[in-house]
Amino acid sequence: MPNFLKFDKPIEFPTITDFTIWTLGSFILFSVFLHINKPVDNSTKIPDGFHELFNEENKITKKGMFHAGEQINGTKHVYKKDGTLSHIEKCTNGAYSKDI
Repeated sequence: MPNFLKFDKPIEFPTITDFTIWTLGSFILFSVFLHINKPVDNSTKIPDGFHELFNEENKITKKGMFHAGEQINGTKHVYKKDGTLSHIEKCTNGAYSKDI
């Protein structure tokens, strides 16, 4: 039975070829190109103050005071999938506390 743990020859690694250099270089350039040209986040920022937000069906979703794009005080209207009002949550100090 042969001994697989005994090496008679040193392990030889293949040399880096021109193909490998071109492949790695192309990959790096393509990755940098994608990173530079990635889309910018165009999410809507809600300004500070009192606002009413509506959904696509012109139904109110949030009403109250906003700070740094987050609702601080007010109400949040939650709708079912069929579009009817499910419940209203009260927001106090940035946390939705209870149903009204």
